[in-house]
Amino acid sequence: MSQAGLVLVVEDEDPVRRYTVSLLEELGFPVLQASDGVEAIAILRERRAEVGVMLLDHSMPGLSGEEVLAELEREDLTVPVVLTSGYDRAALEVRFAGHEVAGYLQKPFRIEALDETVRAVVARRARAH
Repeated sequence: MSQAGLVLVVEDEDPVRRYTVSLLEELGFPVLQASDGVEAIAILRERRAEVGVMLLDHSMPGLSGEEVLAELEREDLTVPVVLTSGYDRAALEVRFAGHEVAGYLQKPFRIEALDETVRAVVARRARAH
């Protein structure tokens, strides 16, 4: 999985973040994690070239997922983003229509959905390069 790069998991709820990280590691993905948007942006500033995809929680205190996306665009920190949320995908697609979003995962998600979504984003990114 090394050509996929690191998966950056951005999730403010510790149990959800730990669960997601453990699933990704079980699937063979190398993982970085951030507990909020500020930490995620700092990680991307330093390690953008290593990050293949970011799983970004939609709803977080401090910087929301939407604010993180806006900041990434402002700083040209391009990385494929998969939004994770308990909200319905259709509602998220409308809300995030102006942003680059590579995929959506509705919480709670199963390991199969996580695997399929991350691999699809990684494959699209590999074809684009």
